[in-house]
Amino acid sequence: MDFTIALLLFIFTLAIYFNYTNNSVNREKNEMDNLIADARSISSSLVLSGYPSDWDNASAVRIGIANEQRIDAAKIKLFKQLGYNSTKRKFGTLYDYFVFFTNSKGEVLNVNGVCGIGNPIVSTTHDVKSAYYYQDPADSFLKEFMDGTFKADIYFGNDVQDISDIDALINNLSKYSFIVMEHPLLSASDYNQFKDELGNYSSSGGLLMISGELATAQGKNLFGADFYKKSGQSVSDRNSTVNNTDQHLSLSAGEHIVFSQAYYVDNTSSAAGFKIIASFNQDGNNALAKWGYGNGTVYFFSDFGVSYFNGDFAAMVEDGAQALVEGTCTPVDLSNADIKTLAKTERYLIYNSKVIKMVVYLWQ
Repeated sequence: MDFTIALLLFIFTLAIYFNYTNNSVNREKNEMDNLIADARSISSSLVLSGYPSDWDNASAVRIGIANEQRIDAAKIKLFKQLGYNSTKRKFGTLYDYFVFFTNSKGEVLNVNGVCGIGNPIVSTTHDVKSAYYYQDPADSFLKEFMDGTFKADIYFGNDVQDISDIDALINNLSKYSFIVMEHPLLSASDYNQFKDELGNYSSSGGLLMISGELATAQGKNLFGADFYKKSGQSVSDRNSTVNNTDQHLSLSAGEHIVFSQAYYVDNTSSAAGFKIIASFNQDGNNALAKWGYGNGTVYFFSDFGVSYFNGDFAAMVEDGAQALVEGTCTPVDLSNADIKTLAKTERYLIYNSKVIKMVVYLWQ
């Protein structure tokens, strides 16, 4: 009798165990099937143009980033701006996701300033060596952005006791492919000492964004242009209008910008393809311009701070900087994500006349 009871209990326990195990396996299989189905659905949606085909952040019903297998760079930026929770609802998924792009070497690509889109705990950043210089804490609008987004080396002022001042920046110029100088206000001696090194940096292919007053003396020439401070600083002196659009700056012709401080540049014969983006209304001087110098590119802004603009001017400049910086991003880091089950899909698209791979991660 004892043996029979024990055998029955053992058989009952085995039945419960195998039933639970079978159900668990089925649940995991169903969960995996659902993940794969959602991952395929998201990637299928993204390789199309979306709905409506000219969707924006207000009108988007279905998100798509490609037209005839070619990536629409503007839609990549809109996709990023939509926000994570909003995009999950539009994709119709309960799972976490992350979308990124890779080249033929498997490197994560910077596509129009975007390294990846999706769950914010998944990280990938721009893999570019950059620097940021400022000389006044009151004029440091892009400092936090440059530090956080590009991990830029930060340089400040001119102090012989400081290993991170203007002298250090000049000594390290060859390390960088992208430099932002915010209101540098170089002294006469600094200008004379460093103008050739700065000019060589740009002409050798460096990308430079500069705002405000280049030097204490007016009319100094650098990067093929002359730099000036406006004599008047009233609202009417600082009010400007956008003349031309730029592929990297989200500005519309006719848009008004009132800069916090008024500075301008004049073209000289050594500035190639000088493009006036915005002019001061009162005298027509160039408040925002772009030009080539040797193999490099220079953007000039009267100021990164504005007292009037239809939007966030600094954020617009930051988006432009990310779009300007070409190349690869750091590898995708999933270490902070609590992943139980992971699905992955891949699709091929064309970007800048090259075949690239779009990768979608979906996980529970």
